[in-house]
Amino acid sequence: MTRGETEREVDWKIVVRSLKESGTMEARVLVEKAILEAGGVPLRLREARRRLFILTTSASGGKPTIIEGNCGLVCLVALDDLLDVLMEKGPTLAEVIKKRGGRSRLNRPNDPAR
Repeated sequence: MTRGETEREVDWKIVVRSLKESGTMEARVLVEKAILEAGGVPLRLREARRRLFILTTSASGGKPTIIEGNCGLVCLVALDDLLDVLMEKGPTLAEVIKKRGGRSRLNRPNDPAR
């Protein structure tokens, strides 16, 4: 888990590693949602430019940053984190949920996105 993260938050890297091989549209949506939740509210490019040092430090610490550019959203992520999610085989989503002892925040029944 990254600094400042609570027990109830889903680690975005575990979600990506566990779902990356499924190749389904549902998995893609869950991965996108996990990264966007971890990154927080997208910053406008001008705001990101002003805060580049802080954003880079945050990404290096394991928290991705979402920046809204002219052509869509951009995710600033540390190279180590990117290599982790691309190269390491992760647990299954069922294993992650079982380890947490409850249901996934990504599949809440009250979620208006569902």
